[in-house]
Amino acid sequence: MSNLTRKQKEIGLIVLSSLFCLIMIAYAYFTFYVPKKESLAVAETTLTTDRQVLFALEQQLADQPDIPVVSSLELQKKVPIDPLTELIILQIEKAEVVSNSLVQSIGFSEGPFVIEAPPEGVETLQQLLVSLSIETSSYATLEDFIDEIEKLDRILIVDNISFSSPGEVTTEELEPAKLQLSLSFTAFYRPDLLELLDEGPKVDTPAPADKSNPLPSNEVIDDGEVVATEADATTITETIEAQETDSESVDEVSSEANSVTQAPSSTKPVTKVATAQSTKGAAETKNQTYKVKLGDTLYSISMKHYGTRLGEEKIKVANDLPSNNVMVNETLIIPY
Repeated sequence: MSNLTRKQKEIGLIVLSSLFCLIMIAYAYFTFYVPKKESLAVAETTLTTDRQVLFALEQQLADQPDIPVVSSLELQKKVPIDPLTELIILQIEKAEVVSNSLVQSIGFSEGPFVIEAPPEGVETLQQLLVSLSIETSSYATLEDFIDEIEKLDRILIVDNISFSSPGEVTTEELEPAKLQLSLSFTAFYRPDLLELLDEGPKVDTPAPADKSNPLPSNEVIDDGEVVATEADATTITETIEAQETDSESVDEVSSEANSVTQAPSSTKPVTKVATAQSTKGAAETKNQTYKVKLGDTLYSISMKHYGTRLGEEKIKVANDLPSNNVMVNETLIIPY
C-alpha cells in the first residue's frame, strides 16, 4: 500500500510540474511574444508608409529644376551689409570731377530706418543719411553732378535738393555768381546679415602702413631719439673727471664734461639699447588677446577694438590668418 502511494505521489508531482510548465509557457507567450509580434507588425507598416513618402519626395525633387547657388554680391550692391561710406565718397568725388563742381562739405549720420508695418526680416534695416554742400557754376553742371550721384548702384532716396539762384548779369564786367547746392539723400544697409559679409562689395584701398607714432607718449620718444637727462649728464661728468684727473688739467676735464653733457656719444648706443628694450616691452604689454565668440567676424572684432575696419589687416598679420574667417573659441592677438 505504501509503494502504491509513493507512485501516486510521483505521478501527482509530474502532473503538477507539467501544469506549471504549461502555465509559464502560456504566460510568456501572452506577455512577451504577442506584444512583440504586434509591435513588429506596426513597425513594418510604418516602414512601408515611410518608404512610400520617401519615394514621393524623391520624385518631387527630381521634377524640380536645379536652382544654382549665386552670390549675394549683386544684391549687396543695392543694400550692403556695411554702410560702405567709402564707396559713396568715391562716387561723390567722381561727380565733383565730372561736373567741375566743388564739394564744400560732406556729412554722414546713421540710424534705424522706421517702416510702418515692415515685412518679415526687414525690421533691422538701417539708413545712412548723406548731406552735401556743393558749389557749381551753372545749372548744367548741377544736373551733371546729380546724374553722377544717381548712377550709384545702391538704392537711394533723395530727401532734399535746394540751391540759391544767382543774380541777373546786367553788365559784361560782372561775373556770373556760383550756384550753392544743398543735397541730402538716404542709402540703406543690413548689419544683421553678418554671414554674408565676405560676399559684399570691396573697396579698393591700400592696406594700413603700420607706421609708428612720431609724437612723444609717456615721456618716451617713439622715433628712436635719445634724450639725456641732467642726472645722466652729471654722472658722466663725474666719471670722466675721476678717470682723467692724473693726466689732464681741471680745465680740460671741465671742457670734456661739457662736451659729453651736450652729446654723450660714448654712452648713446647703451641708452638706445635701453630705450629700444623699454619701447619693445611697452609694445608687448599693449597687445591684447580676444576669444572669438559665436557670431563674431573679423570685421566686428576690428570695429570693437579699433572703431574702424582698418584693423582687420593688423589682426590677420599678428595671427597669421590666411583669410578673414575666424573660428569660435579661437584666441586672437589684438595688436596696438
